[in-house]
Amino acid sequence: MKYHILGIFFLVASCFYACQNSASESAGNEADDVDVSGIQVKVNIERLEDSLMKLENPTQLKDFLARHKVFVETFYQTPVNDTALIARLDMLIHHPAIHELYQQTQQKFGDLKDLKQEFETAFKHIKFYYPDFKEPRIITTFAGLDNELVVTDSLVIIPLESFIGPKAKYRPQHPNYMLRRYDKPYIVPTVVTLLSKKYNHIDINDRTLLADMVFYGKGFEFTRAMIPNLPDSVVIAYADSNLVKSWNAQAYVWAHFIDNQLLYETNDRIKDKYIGERPYVTEIGTDCPGRIGQWLGWRIVSRYRTENPSVTLVELMKNANAREIFEQAKYKGQKDD
Repeated sequence: MKYHILGIFFLVASCFYACQNSASESAGNEADDVDVSGIQVKVNIERLEDSLMKLENPTQLKDFLARHKVFVETFYQTPVNDTALIARLDMLIHHPAIHELYQQTQQKFGDLKDLKQEFETAFKHIKFYYPDFKEPRIITTFAGLDNELVVTDSLVIIPLESFIGPKAKYRPQHPNYMLRRYDKPYIVPTVVTLLSKKYNHIDINDRTLLADMVFYGKGFEFTRAMIPNLPDSVVIAYADSNLVKSWNAQAYVWAHFIDNQLLYETNDRIKDKYIGERPYVTEIGTDCPGRIGQWLGWRIVSRYRTENPSVTLVELMKNANAREIFEQAKYKGQKDD
């Protein structure tokens, strides 16, 4: 299966920092304390951007694409002999402004040693819980902001220039409220969240908003377990301020869901208002960040694990019964003690 970065997210000084710490520590359970020191994984990052950007003409480009057939067909979703793709890449390679972005990409990411270490840590944890886990092949490239991060069970393709961050000369063409996740610290967490789909069992006949919320919540809980000490704000790609607001206003937000009988809503248009990409949820208020239903789903899953400490992460991910998880969570908009 193939996933894109947008899929997973679409499918007060002293007081502020005190609230921030409380929200960050309590939005999900503490990451499971597991020893992965004896687990071996292989993480080899194949860098295509260097050789790609040194190509001089369409003939060399054609040969390059032919040698990387799986990459081309997965990332560009087109045959290796696509003349339009060859022309587009030739233009990018020789465009002065694009070359400036490429140089900035090289300066930002360097030898990728830290990114490799992050993947190693995450993959060791995945293999701890799922011994049959096979590390996906990882390819980095430069696409001139034309393409998104792509993740399959066997292949991860990262267009590095998309993750330079707010100081980039050019940034992905998305609204400002979505650009937070297009930064280096979000690469590995996003990949892990997308990989979680393989283990996140669902009931295909349950089309309710609650089922969607719990699905997202399980995915975030998975990511938090696989990357210890990762801030919750990075897991869900919320600004710290939005995470704090959500935490402090969860009783009010929950009341809105209950009063409007949203949990068992099946209308996709209505559901998307609460789990889809928006700067804020107007139905609740301008201080309520978009995707609030995803965050509430994580709260439900977190409470479920608190109420059921004997349930392992693997058992949680296998549980496709969203209603059972919700009922046993006993979540009613309350903060953790």
